[in-house]
Amino acid sequence: METFLDIINWLLPSLIVLFVTLVLVRWFLKAETQRRKQEFLLMRNKDLLPIKMSAYERVTLFLERISAESIVMREQPKAVTSKDFQSVLLSSIRTEYEHNMAMQVHISPDTWHLVKNAKEEMIRTINISATMVEPEHSSMGLAKTILEQFPNATSYHFKKALDGLKADVQTFYS
Repeated sequence: METFLDIINWLLPSLIVLFVTLVLVRWFLKAETQRRKQEFLLMRNKDLLPIKMSAYERVTLFLERISAESIVMREQPKAVTSKDFQSVLLSSIRTEYEHNMAMQVHISPDTWHLVKNAKEEMIRTINISATMVEPEHSSMGLAKTILEQFPNATSYHFKKALDGLKADVQTFYS
């Protein structure tokens, strides 16, 4: 019985030291893993932030380029009839959209949806305005109709998309 007590006296402190050591090593490894994870995320964000900002800038420029005032003034000299002008405008919007479509990877899905809605509303405004003007009339008539329609219908969607972009960008700084 005495040897059993000697073994217990020897074994019990060793087991306690072993248990405490395991707990401390586990705690240290967990803390180290968390620290490395935060370090990795910080480095990743440091690399991604300029790319994301560039994407938001490009999408903002896209919205500006397809707004009524901008696109009508930019594309007006290329068309003679209102039907031709409608085709030129729609083609320009599609080209701009295709050029910036990859930016949706860096933009929140809700904001990208707002951008797509603004684009679709601009296309709808052009098509509705084209029905109000004779196809063979001068492109100036269609341009005037689009500019008259834009503040009523489409500007709301453009403002909403721009507000969404601004809100997303503000999250980078907070």
